[in-house]
Amino acid sequence: MTGPSRSGEGEPLAGNQDSDGDLLAGSPTTAERLLMAGRHLFAQGGFEGTSVRALTQEAGANLGAVTYHFESKEALYRAVLERVFGPVKDRIGILADAPLPAPERLELFVRGMFQHLRENPDLPRFMVQEIVLGEDPSPPILDTVRIVVGALSEIMKEGQEEGTVVAGDPVSMALTLLSQPIYLSLMPSFLRREDLRDADLPQPVEAPEDHVMAFVRRAFFLPEEEST
Repeated sequence: MTGPSRSGEGEPLAGNQDSDGDLLAGSPTTAERLLMAGRHLFAQGGFEGTSVRALTQEAGANLGAVTYHFESKEALYRAVLERVFGPVKDRIGILADAPLPAPERLELFVRGMFQHLRENPDLPRFMVQEIVLGEDPSPPILDTVRIVVGALSEIMKEGQEEGTVVAGDPVSMALTLLSQPIYLSLMPSFLRREDLRDADLPQPVEAPEDHVMAFVRRAFFLPEEEST
């Protein structure tokens, strides 16, 4: 969401530098640096706990850069959320229309979520801030929940109709499936924290992704002899 070009307010200077003096060749643009700074700071402190000054300082930009490139701090925040959650919406959109049995689509979604969480470990922080702590969730979060939960519920219903998925409330089943990769991505590393070692907590021996896949198959999929 880039602001309109205004002469003298962030346009590239003559030569190969942008408005903040960066060499453009091989260097992130000011907008990209703001997105990276926003992602880091918003994940740590939330929207209210992150100032425009902190964002521009971390991005190495002038104080007016947020307004110029994104129009407002809120618009930058939404752009960050879209970057974090957009691939999840894209993936479920593809799987919703894929000509595959429901169990295969659900398995592909779970594996895709684990991959996305490995690549985006800050996603759970944003979810907690927006869904657990936030009183007024941002539109990208509301859109993600609407699309992902709606599509997963529909796949569950289609599986029930085709006789491959167990009976039950499709929405509750979708939420249960969605929670597994997120929770199992967080807790094993938490249990290994140095300040918990004296507690002698048991440690999982099975890889989280393998455990969740086995759980999903047992909890949601009908055995082949029952589905035929």
